[in-house]
Amino acid sequence: MQCGIVKLKDMNNRLHTYFDRTRLERIDYFRQLIFLAFTSLSIVLFGLHLVGSYGLAIKSALACSACYVLTAAVALIVYLFQGPKKLKHILPVLLVTLMIIQSVRLLILASMGQHNAMLTTVNITACFILVLVACLCLLPRTALVCTSISVVAMALCCRVTGSQLYSQLFIIFGMSNVSATVFIFVANKLLIEQQMELDDHAHTIDQVLHVFDMTKTELLALLKLAKAKDAAAVYDTGLMEQLDHKTLRNIIKVANHIEHLQASRCKDMHERFPMLSPVELDVCRLVEQGRTLRDISNILGKSVSNVSTVRGNIRKKLGLAQDDDLRSALLDNK
Repeated sequence: MQCGIVKLKDMNNRLHTYFDRTRLERIDYFRQLIFLAFTSLSIVLFGLHLVGSYGLAIKSALACSACYVLTAAVALIVYLFQGPKKLKHILPVLLVTLMIIQSVRLLILASMGQHNAMLTTVNITACFILVLVACLCLLPRTALVCTSISVVAMALCCRVTGSQLYSQLFIIFGMSNVSATVFIFVANKLLIEQQMELDDHAHTIDQVLHVFDMTKTELLALLKLAKAKDAAAVYDTGLMEQLDHKTLRNIIKVANHIEHLQASRCKDMHERFPMLSPVELDVCRLVEQGRTLRDISNILGKSVSNVSTVRGNIRKKLGLAQDDDLRSALLDNK
């Protein structure tokens, strides 16, 4: 039992390794899964018809099933030898060929007077499944070609037989095929636009990383440190360890430079306004820079109402009238 579980896990790992190694994009990975499942089921199901497990045992129907199985098998062999890079070309040829085979089957049965409701519905459903596979694989042009072939074949069957059954199925499956095709054209356009946005976003990120000569992990760590709201987050050793030595040295240099500039400004501001407290001096410095009330509150980590109170105290100490502009008064005292 345990040996069987180990073998299954090993097979699963091998499949994942194969798909990870061979896929180009996510859509290619999805197409591989659909292609392998669809061709395998086609070979099995139509192979069962060949051995007489179900369906009509007439030569024309068996010949169509043989062509169906042969086409699916050839496509699978080509895929295994050529690899998934050719899958985007293999799938359209496969689906169109199978649609032609299935349409020929419909026309042959219709011309022979085989109007069994269950048999006819199953064959037309098989045509619809081919259109759905094209839609699932995001092949709108292939879906359009398959829909056109299917609609023409059903219309000819209606013309040949004059049967009400074919007319009803033509309306139901004709509308279903057309609706699915229209849907996949719209969906494909939206997916292309979204992919272009994602590619542009990825390109922008790559440019930013190239300019800063940093990895994505380092950039995220740097941004987290820059946006930290408390001391514990700033001195997070985990984030520090994600930055290389060159980045850390540059951060220290910039921090020292900024600290030196702020100290010089604070000293100059204190000499000009010795009556103000350190907090009031910080607010004055930011007001001189043209910062808004909300900007000052975010920079100093204080509420807007608290900053507004501090501004009021500054105005009182400087003896400003109610209609005097605080920034102009500070700049005039430089």
